[in-house]
Amino acid sequence: MITGKATLEGTQRLAQANPHLAYKPFGSFEVWISQVGFGTYRIDEQDEQYQHALRKALLEGINLIDTSSMYANGSAEKVIGSVLKQLVEEAKIKREELVIVSKAGIVVGEDSEETMKRTAEGKPYQDFTTVHEGMSICIHPEYLRDQLTRSLERLQLDMIDCYMLHNPEWYMLWAKMNKIKQQEAYEELLERIGKAFRHLEQEVEAGRIQCYGVSANSFGSNPKEFDFVALDTLWEIAEAITPNHHFRVIQFPMNMYESGALLEKSHAQGKSALLFAKEKALGVMTNRTLDVTAKDKIFRLTDIRLDQNTVIDEKEATQQIKACLDRVDDVEDHIVYHILPALKMEKEEVKELKKKVSAGAMLRKYWKKLYSSANVNNVQTMLFDPVITDIRKTIEKHGGGGEETLRWLDTYKEALTEAAQALKNYYTPKDYQRAQDIRTELSRVRPHLVATDTLSQTAIRTMRATPEVHSVLVGMRREHYVDDVLTELQRPLDSHMQEEDWHTITQTLKAVIGAR
Repeated sequence: MITGKATLEGTQRLAQANPHLAYKPFGSFEVWISQVGFGTYRIDEQDEQYQHALRKALLEGINLIDTSSMYANGSAEKVIGSVLKQLVEEAKIKREELVIVSKAGIVVGEDSEETMKRTAEGKPYQDFTTVHEGMSICIHPEYLRDQLTRSLERLQLDMIDCYMLHNPEWYMLWAKMNKIKQQEAYEELLERIGKAFRHLEQEVEAGRIQCYGVSANSFGSNPKEFDFVALDTLWEIAEAITPNHHFRVIQFPMNMYESGALLEKSHAQGKSALLFAKEKALGVMTNRTLDVTAKDKIFRLTDIRLDQNTVIDEKEATQQIKACLDRVDDVEDHIVYHILPALKMEKEEVKELKKKVSAGAMLRKYWKKLYSSANVNNVQTMLFDPVITDIRKTIEKHGGGGEETLRWLDTYKEALTEAAQALKNYYTPKDYQRAQDIRTELSRVRPHLVATDTLSQTAIRTMRATPEVHSVLVGMRREHYVDDVLTELQRPLDSHMQEEDWHTITQTLKAVIGAR
């Protein structure tokens, strides 16, 4: 167990020891943090390269780590705990120099199974809301207490510096799907947040966290959006609990395209979320720095490596995709008509399982709308892989895990992997051209921003140059990603981003991708 917490003295000492990097005070939370934080959304303990990347980042002076109980089903926190323990024992880092942030509120994986078990035993969590199969949300005090305990164990810490509610606005999306009136749903959400804040104040008193915050995707949304959450309202909730509250930090998506946190005047007295946060001295972390979500268009703000010798034309790539989808269809037909009927399951259970064996039909309908290889990766890791795992578990649960069945499931996974690779072959040249177009257009309208080595550094630079942002979260899953970030952090800022600059670059990206 690693004892202690981030301190002003410790974090300032680290900043002074690394004058070549850039650090900032973290709002009213009295610590200093590196201008880029280590994001762990896709960190998994099965891949040692993640540990190497985190170790390198910490040793080079990056001192902010952001994670969540739901990242890789808790695996991200385990990786962090393991690396921190090693480095502390080696006396290469000190706990008081590091700011550790974690989150709770999204229930997936093992946590989802545990909550279902509790429900079956007649001990369900209160305010537990199932958004869809395999994913629920809950910020009830009892759930937060349990999750904080688990996070501390995985992180091997006795205190987390900042503990955040993770996307509580998803309750509004559930309410919309269930045709609940917006105002009624919003009042219920605020009541849940109030209960959570009161509990988190108790956790501060108990010494398990230093402060708390909220990570929400909709702080920068238009107020007319159903899931919009007003930051000023959350501030009022905290103030009503106690004037000496510990609501200190917020987190939300922001990048060169998604700039609503600055441009949307959606808060008190016509302020943006960022300006309201500045006024209240809230610490600000931004995420999705390199990952743009433009309605149905998802892509990364990174340079694309393209070997012209291996690029195939669009017609051939399309033929490859169709051939791969034919194979997926054949495998799915065999599973549906030969494997599943032989299982000892109720007809309704088999019917539900058949619905999951439908990737071929889904891809045939939507593959031309995926837009980027990044989105292909999302479909593969967030849809295909979990579905196959779920099917495998269900089949084994009902005694159908014979050699032939498992072999067909392996074949199914192989067929989907081949289809995903064919889709990447189709989209990668388009990704390459888009990245080139973005750099060209930015050079025309704001040349100082692209005085960098890579597009990802340009994306990070726009955030660093925004004074109201304290740290930019970047997923650094490989050591060369860490090197890319460090290169940018060592480069002095020659100007700051103003509202006019943000408007210009956002409109530039919209023009490049054809968004309106």
